[in-house]
Amino acid sequence: MEREHLEHFLSRGFELGFVKETDDLQFLGWILLSKRVPEERYLSLLRPGEEPEYVAQQELFRTRPYQVQVLELHRDVLESGRYETEEDFRRNEVHYFSSLDEVEEFAQGFGHALENIKWLREINAP
Repeated sequence: MEREHLEHFLSRGFELGFVKETDDLQFLGWILLSKRVPEERYLSLLRPGEEPEYVAQQELFRTRPYQVQVLELHRDVLESGRYETEEDFRRNEVHYFSSLDEVEEFAQGFGHALENIKWLREINAP
């Protein structure tokens, strides 16, 4: 996928990703990419000092909007169709980046390139 198309889809709230190799056949893995946007309207309603954790999170989204989630989920959970719980994940990490170039560098560490990113339904992501 071309970078401009990827940015277009991410800016519209879509999530895309890659299949991540795992060292155990009992687990399935994914690397998921989304773009987080601060909720400016809600932020404008807050008074100074109100909800500092929320404000800090929104500032993170403003400065580092690209969210990459690295997941490894027990295969039985996905195949059963039930909702996942925290205990079902062997790995559930979230990373934030300021640019797609940084995301690309991170994905390359797993042997992936953004040009090969897929829709979630194509990779059977949870």
